[in-house]
Amino acid sequence: MMRFAALLAALCLTAFDAAASVFDAETFTLDNGMQVVVIENRRAPVVTHMVWYKTGAIDDPAGKSGIAHVLEHMMFKGTPAVPDGEFSKIVARNGGTENAFTSHDYTAYYQNIARDRLELVMFLESDRMKNLRFSQQDFEPELEVVKEERLMRTENNPAGILDERRRAALWGEHPYGRPVIGTKKELPTLTLDDAQRFYREHYTPENAVLVVAGDISAAELKPLAEKYYGAIAPSRTPAAKRLFPAPAPLKSKLEMRHPQAKLYSLRRSYIVPSYLSEGRERAHAYAVLNEILGTYHLGKMYKHFVADQKTAQSAATGYDGFALDKGTFSFFLTARDGESLSGLERELDHFTAPASVTQKDLDKAKKRLVADLEYLNDNPETAANLVGLFYVLGLGVEDLKHWTTNIEKVTLADVREAYKDMLASASVTTYLMPREAP
Repeated sequence: MMRFAALLAALCLTAFDAAASVFDAETFTLDNGMQVVVIENRRAPVVTHMVWYKTGAIDDPAGKSGIAHVLEHMMFKGTPAVPDGEFSKIVARNGGTENAFTSHDYTAYYQNIARDRLELVMFLESDRMKNLRFSQQDFEPELEVVKEERLMRTENNPAGILDERRRAALWGEHPYGRPVIGTKKELPTLTLDDAQRFYREHYTPENAVLVVAGDISAAELKPLAEKYYGAIAPSRTPAAKRLFPAPAPLKSKLEMRHPQAKLYSLRRSYIVPSYLSEGRERAHAYAVLNEILGTYHLGKMYKHFVADQKTAQSAATGYDGFALDKGTFSFFLTARDGESLSGLERELDHFTAPASVTQKDLDKAKKRLVADLEYLNDNPETAANLVGLFYVLGLGVEDLKHWTTNIEKVTLADVREAYKDMLASASVTTYLMPREAP
């Protein structure tokens, strides 16, 4: 379920061009409102089949954090036609792989399968969209699985604990401030009725996007989509409009010592425009800035902190611009032995200077961004993920096609101004340290 994180990070660093045929998607809409996207790629007799739902943790009702993620687990429990546990077994027996993931903004389910098995997984996925079986016997074990998952990822993980606190401090009452997996307090209170209600309200064809990439054309897929997904009735109740409260506007610092922490690490996160929020015209500038500052050994962060000053073991940045509301831009540093985090933070304050970005930095970053496409455009699974992400968030394939042009339009002034605005925006800095001070 976490496999998508690396892919999303790659997307934030990648430019797309109209000549990249793997992203020349064809689209149509079923009578029930379900969007269908097809990316034809005849290089091998395989396909990736994905259903994206326009729902995630931001739709968790008040006091019910984690229910979107719990329902993702429930989707594998069975229907009258497919017994409990058989979904995954059927896919595996037919040589395929499958999984799912939940974010704040969306939930997705996917299968990688041979072309001649596509109709089978379309039946399986459409069946659980409308016929999922709910029972207390199924729900209780899955809730326990999610609670154990939270225990491992968060409560027994000092980085997970601090990240949860960081998100809450940065976003305040905004839904992005709640963990996707649910809070420790609210997760045990979730009920079968909560899961059923969420399923009825959000798992509907007009709230979903079907993406199929690989050895198939739109003309070949359309009758199958109509047969399996087109037969599902849409909801009679329109989805409620998402309204986001303003995030917490203050700068703050969080420090945590933990016996399981082995390294001294610092993270600073800023709230910045995403590709969909107010100020979206600056999103490409933040993608370029991320490439300039934080791309491993090629970035200015690595060169300054690791190679030159030798004050850090690792140094990077990350830009999460694919969000329905605002995005985040983060700095990550791990101190070398003997270096204090306070000293590293002072060095970071000195380092973060918009005027330090040069035209040479800009030109190199744009070339790398465009070149990255070659590593992503030949894989049906990558294509389905990238195009699906755009569609589920309300963007489209045209945004993909013009990516390179938009990146190349970014000027030095654009990057410096975006950088300046970021440094003046809300932020949270976190220190994670071993129990004993150095």
